[in-house]
Amino acid sequence: MEFDITLWAAVGFILAAYAVVGNDALQTLGTFINSNRHMHWTILFAFAALILVVTFTYGWQVNDGDPSYGRLANTSKYPPIPIEWYHVLPPAVLVIITRLGIPVSTSFMVLTIFATLGGLGSMIEKSLIGYGVAFATGFGVYMLVTRTFEDWFKKNDPEAFVPYGMIAIVGTVFLASQYYYFGTISNINEMYVGIGCVLVLEAIGLGMALSVGRGLYWVVAQWATTAYLWSIWLIQDFANIFVFLPRELTAAEGFGAMVIILLLLGLTFANGGGPVQRILRTKTAVTDIRSATIVDFIYASLLFFFKELSEIPMSTTWVFLGLIAGREYAFAILTRATRFIVAVIDTGEDIAKAFIGIVLSIDLALGLPAIGATLSGDPIGWAELFPTETFKYLVIVGNVILLPVVWFAFSKPEDHPNRQKFIIGGIVMGMTLAISGTSLVRFVMSLGS
Repeated sequence: MEFDITLWAAVGFILAAYAVVGNDALQTLGTFINSNRHMHWTILFAFAALILVVTFTYGWQVNDGDPSYGRLANTSKYPPIPIEWYHVLPPAVLVIITRLGIPVSTSFMVLTIFATLGGLGSMIEKSLIGYGVAFATGFGVYMLVTRTFEDWFKKNDPEAFVPYGMIAIVGTVFLASQYYYFGTISNINEMYVGIGCVLVLEAIGLGMALSVGRGLYWVVAQWATTAYLWSIWLIQDFANIFVFLPRELTAAEGFGAMVIILLLLGLTFANGGGPVQRILRTKTAVTDIRSATIVDFIYASLLFFFKELSEIPMSTTWVFLGLIAGREYAFAILTRATRFIVAVIDTGEDIAKAFIGIVLSIDLALGLPAIGATLSGDPIGWAELFPTETFKYLVIVGNVILLPVVWFAFSKPEDHPNRQKFIIGGIVMGMTLAISGTSLVRFVMSLGS
């Protein structure tokens, strides 16, 4: 069933687009913005805008007018429904939270109110797996490269050495492994086209390094990696924006929506990434263009893996936070760049803020339709709102836990003179969130199945 674009649908789309682009600039474009601060924001914006236009146009064409790349195709989990006033409130809340610099999951905050219980459980499960895989990947990779590449980066600027062939070798190995080993590329011609593009980029990087400046090789590498990351992220998160619109858009509707997103993206670049960008600046070595390139490539590859794993929407925020957390722990263990206690507290704060977002999204998903039904004279009973007593108590426990989590997230424990004492609290909080989160996923999945 399809519905026309109503006023509430248009408002919800605009708010979601602004919140998603503003919030997730931290994940996808944050290192790109930080490591290219010497360039005017309009140049960076033009590059990101070009990638967005290409990604949107391709998705809209190959998916018969659906720019969400099939993320909303499972109507049993994400049914198309008429947009009411209360559907607009979650992205409005997300706009406010974004302005406060909180890295909440846009997937949970926006999509939860549209999802069935089965859809919600699938999103939570995939996102938790994403956090764990990203944490392990970030920790493992940086345990290997911190004493080698990262130490060398600190002692030598990008002009000191040109890694001839790096773009070609890494790109070719990556694409070949996707075809021959992982199976995420099924057509060998696609692999050949990708390798051809990689070789062209290698030639451009070498040409600029030899004719203009040696450091420009890394500029080409990072911009190519950013294009890869930005396009993969858009494929994942377009669903968070286009859920307010019909599943199939006409050319006028689709490209009109794209123009709105581009305008909002321009605002984000003009603001230097927005308030959420401050979180990334607290991490270790994110302004070095070489370190930024490594982070972006790993993050993009993780998103590519989960994109191919299933079409279920997931929180890209949680994947990003897991990667950065694993990276920080590796730095803390191997170097003096980050004290281990500070790394634990810093990770705990990020997790706490993400937990705030998921609890608020579930509260809004349950409460807003109930309020809307009550105002229309057809109230929803408790039995319909909470199919089982266990689910009801899990929601209650989540909101009770929310109080100490909010205190921990905003009390700035890293600045406390006795911050070691916060370690115990952080560990207890983490265990509590893990147990309650796992229980919630299991029950929600059982209810939706």
